[in-house]
Amino acid sequence: MFGDPTTNPKHWNTKAITELCENIMGGGTPSKSKPEYFEGTIPWVSPKDMKSLFILDSQDHITEDAVNNSSAKKIKSDSILMVIRSGILKHTLPVAMNKVEVTINQDMKVFIPSSEINPYYLLFYFTGIERDVLSGVRAVTADNIDFNQFKKRHVILPPKQMQDDFASFVQQIDKSKFAVQKSLEKTEILYKSLMQTYFG
Repeated sequence: MFGDPTTNPKHWNTKAITELCENIMGGGTPSKSKPEYFEGTIPWVSPKDMKSLFILDSQDHITEDAVNNSSAKKIKSDSILMVIRSGILKHTLPVAMNKVEVTINQDMKVFIPSSEINPYYLLFYFTGIERDVLSGVRAVTADNIDFNQFKKRHVILPPKQMQDDFASFVQQIDKSKFAVQKSLEKTEILYKSLMQTYFG
């Protein structure tokens, strides 16, 4: 539909990532000397949580006080999260969309898309350039992306209506996937119930 995102064979207009985002932010870690900071309910996303395209929760959570007293800031839903420093960058570029308000740690960045680009389109654009990005990952103290260079990259920009149509399609697929998963879970429960009835 959009063509190769790195070679742009369809000659779409392009714009730098910095021009297409309201804001690009880093994350932070509240003081570990205050364990009470990590007893809250606000998701604090780190690379270990970045295993799916949509983030609904995280393994660790922090408090409002932790947010107020650290560089970890609240990020509104439908933003795009990316791991920029981790050994996983040897082979994978973890990106995801947060479907709830979250905070992130310092190994990650968040892109808050402007009205000019659909967040679902930006998410899949980033997955589409994974190989190209990883080829430039530098091994210093940890594998990391040269983020100053990355955010200057130009994104191919099809008409907004096409981006929105693509986003609707992705959401429909995601709903179908969820419905199938629920159906499988119900089938599993029914199967176990039958086994108990006949063999219990």
